[in-house]
Amino acid sequence: MKKLIYILLLLPFAAMAQEVPSVNGYKTFLDNKQVDITHYFIDPDNVADIRTDKNTKDIYITRKEQTELVCLADILNELEKNGTTAVIKVNDSLIEKPETYYLENNAISRVDIEKSSGVGHMNNPTIIHITTKNNRKE
Repeated sequence: MKKLIYILLLLPFAAMAQEVPSVNGYKTFLDNKQVDITHYFIDPDNVADIRTDKNTKDIYITRKEQTELVCLADILNELEKNGTTAVIKVNDSLIEKPETYYLENNAISRVDIEKSSGVGHMNNPTIIHITTKNNRKE
């Protein structure tokens, strides 16, 4: 009986661990690692191949070079070391949970820094505006 209770208690955690982010029912793999592609900003010039498996509803994106992906929270943590309060906007969208977003350095087309009078509960935060290559207006 104890084993059954133990298994029933662990079942919700096992289900959460297998929860997969998907877009329109498709799971996305970046360099063979499953990711929530809506939280990744990659350089379109660094994409070597995109394959879609309609049977399994998987999308495979392979990059030419395995460049480092920087977590946006790491950028904010570096700024906070200097006592700066900051928020990040990517392609004019405020990033609410920067710990879940990743950016390939080569994906950046422009960075602007702006002092603000206030965003939400923050007073006078610095706003880091990042524009990616796939969002540039030409």
